[in-house]
Amino acid sequence: MPKRIIPVASGKGGVGKTTFAVNFALALSRRAPTVLIDLDTVTSSVRSTLATAIHRDLYHFHRKKAALVECITRLEPALDRTGRYRDFGFVAGPRHYLEELANPDPDLRRRLAVEINSLPVDYVVVDLRAGVDANVLEFLPYTNSGVLIFTPHLPQATLAASDIVKAVLFRTLRLVFSKSSDVFRLPGFGEGHELIHELLSRAEDVYDDSVPNLDFVLKDLRDVFGDQPLLAAIEWVIADFRVHYVLNMFDGVEESHESAIVPFVQNLGGNVSGRLNLTQLGWVVQDPKLHRANCTGVPLLLEGERARTQAASPQRPAIDPVFAELEALRSSALGIDRRKPPKVSRTAAAEAPSVDALLGEQLESLRTMFTDRRKDSVQENFSYAVFRALNLMQAPRLPTEFGMTQIAPPEQLVRWILRRLQSATAQVPA
Repeated sequence: MPKRIIPVASGKGGVGKTTFAVNFALALSRRAPTVLIDLDTVTSSVRSTLATAIHRDLYHFHRKKAALVECITRLEPALDRTGRYRDFGFVAGPRHYLEELANPDPDLRRRLAVEINSLPVDYVVVDLRAGVDANVLEFLPYTNSGVLIFTPHLPQATLAASDIVKAVLFRTLRLVFSKSSDVFRLPGFGEGHELIHELLSRAEDVYDDSVPNLDFVLKDLRDVFGDQPLLAAIEWVIADFRVHYVLNMFDGVEESHESAIVPFVQNLGGNVSGRLNLTQLGWVVQDPKLHRANCTGVPLLLEGERARTQAASPQRPAIDPVFAELEALRSSALGIDRRKPPKVSRTAAAEAPSVDALLGEQLESLRTMFTDRRKDSVQENFSYAVFRALNLMQAPRLPTEFGMTQIAPPEQLVRWILRRLQSATAQVPA
């Protein structure tokens, strides 16, 4: 079973999602066995990005009933001459458009999820299609955003990425606080589900400005019920949600902040919540070599292998110099958010942070990272993003904070949340 399944998503196409997913998975495989799954099954971009013969893909999984593990393709020796990426594999989408894979039904999505959960590797990177629909949402975590990719050069994609966060978080809240949820059997949770769902519907509706976002949902509920455990639980679900993102085609701190981060954070703060935790995993600088690499089918990290003058043998892979440097510098100076997740308490009345405060945090983090990593090449950008991700997956952080340990059905989410709430509310004085 994988240690972590990491979906990569974008609100719109054309932001470099697949380029990031491929090179991120390659860099991650330097640390442990990693498989990349191409679930952007309309275009199968992964297939065209890797010039390797593919004998089985998702077509064989679906039509021929092959196990997913049997559909993993390994890199040909010509692409990985030193063997540094021998722990990388990928499952390609079908060669041509196939309706039932382009728009899989619930049964196929469930079968895919079950087999992804059982792959015998440490990490699975899932390249999702652009946009938000059931084929994207069902492969995203309930408690975080996965990795969102957007760019300063496509403003509409930035807003679309924030809409993914909104869709995931509202889905989670509706499942946890559904009318039949066992959450309402906890002491102090016995009422309010009808009002909660009415307020959630109004907050989700961008054409209804009576409840602008989830912070106003909390305020209205407090006005009705006062400070009770139910409100604190909703606040915890919101505040514990993590948003992770990467800026592609990065063009400088101030420029990227103003054209990408500002609209992203403003949309989240204004239309979702000011309580969200945002973490930037890094950036990928503009480099024409990335486009050329995609056209030739040789990802940039593999192109670097061809040019390597001091090749390591397959038995003794060379140490990634970026990882060696970052391991030596492991500290908060790397911009890693080390704040502990909030606990449930009777503080739902507390004001949410302002959008300006959220923007200030993101700008400070970006400047800190840029001070340390401003001279990095585009290849080193991917190593840095992996280093940040590995830090987020380490104890004592929650196992669901970055990516997910498995693609879980809704009932498992409710059971997990219920255990957390039971444990947390038991520590709250009456």
